[in-house]
Amino acid sequence: MKHDIPRRKTKIVCTIGPASSSPEVIRELILAGMDVARLNFSHGTHEEHSKVLKIIRDEAATLGRHVAVFQDLCGPKVRISEVEGGTIVLVDGSTVELRHSTVEKGNEKLLYVEAFDPAVVMRPGETALLADGRIELVAESVTKERVLCTVKSGGPLRSRSGIAVPHSKLNLPCVTEKDIRDLAWAIANDIDYIAISFVRTAKDVQDLRDRIQAAGKNIPIIAKVERASALDHIGEIVEASEAVMVARGDLGLELPLERVPSAQKLIIEESNYRGTPVITATQMLLSMVTETRPTRAEVSDVTTAVRDGTDAVMLSDETAIGKHPVETVKVLERIVADAERSFADETYRSRVKGVDHATVPDAICFAAYSAAAKVQASAILICTVTGYSARLMSKYRPRHPLFAVTSEEKTLARLALNWGVIPVLIHNEDFVRAEDEILQAMITVREEFGMKPGARIVATAGLRTKQSGKTNVMEIREIPRTA
Repeated sequence: MKHDIPRRKTKIVCTIGPASSSPEVIRELILAGMDVARLNFSHGTHEEHSKVLKIIRDEAATLGRHVAVFQDLCGPKVRISEVEGGTIVLVDGSTVELRHSTVEKGNEKLLYVEAFDPAVVMRPGETALLADGRIELVAESVTKERVLCTVKSGGPLRSRSGIAVPHSKLNLPCVTEKDIRDLAWAIANDIDYIAISFVRTAKDVQDLRDRIQAAGKNIPIIAKVERASALDHIGEIVEASEAVMVARGDLGLELPLERVPSAQKLIIEESNYRGTPVITATQMLLSMVTETRPTRAEVSDVTTAVRDGTDAVMLSDETAIGKHPVETVKVLERIVADAERSFADETYRSRVKGVDHATVPDAICFAAYSAAAKVQASAILICTVTGYSARLMSKYRPRHPLFAVTSEEKTLARLALNWGVIPVLIHNEDFVRAEDEILQAMITVREEFGMKPGARIVATAGLRTKQSGKTNVMEIREIPRTA
């Protein structure tokens, strides 16, 4: 199947929900630019997620696209329970009680918190934030069973909205009993990535990895940075993870709002330096949940994330429950493509200066990146088994088309998250020589992407073992004119 070379390098992640779970909409999302699909396990049943997963994989296969799918574990339910009628309105100056329960329904006078007992963790004068911080409650008094609050800033409140107590100390586990059941689903369905919520340290990531490996799988982990305390350990969290998410919703409740942009920049820079893909998420085009055009501030927000070096931008409510999921992706694709034209290459390169000394494959990738610029190559071609060398190359943000050619089906989808990487399937010929693998890869990209015969490319490959390859070869070649 013939494909155009993508003009956009920053990847697009879409949350799948009621507005986007049909085969028709998923097909249109893929055509509009969706590279990665997010399944939010805070909502839905295993049966519903299985149905959506099959649709995504079937539609991607039909279109000849490689779409990664990740499971987002909900973590501790730092949420209120159901409220009567599905939505209530809290009025400024009114009083409302907070209590702990996982089964009771709340109302305008009484809200139930699921993950923790507010009477245990809160003190008078502390605040509780709901509905992404739009609603603010101030604790007036605390008894053994309840916290009596004044509504400082009110508004509409939906069932199961998130609640944050930024001045109170919570000691909640990252992985709950529900998460363990959901994890079993992910392992059984061979999901591409698993996202862990409310990460505190690298140990949280390693504990999840131990569970996955104990089940005989090796699924990459996305660490969601949404706790202020995680910023104190951001380097080790990034190092321990296969990807990182700047989860600005909860992070914006944990931190003063004015600190969120600098926290976002810190997380992106730490991820860039270590070559770990980073997703910037939450409210990127929120107004398009109901409107057909984003605000100018939202356009600027997306542009800033792209210019700062994010690997991917993520849509949440916009595609999960919004009125215009496909149009939102089309708009995001145009914003991202335009932002990339003014990407500050020199500033970015100074940020990752010196990282090529870490390993031989990294040094080879940096050499290939430099050579491609020197010889004005038409493309960079990475022969890979696990996708590791393609991720290393992505770290340097080459302007050239970056083809990652692999015979491993699972690697193809996972590479869909990496900045600039174009996953390409090659038939497994059990190559012994790197030169033979490079030749077959060149023929494949010529046939599938219309690379012109005689076009100069820079390629990397390595000696094969039964487990994987080891990148240790770089060549400057020309696309062959015949097979």
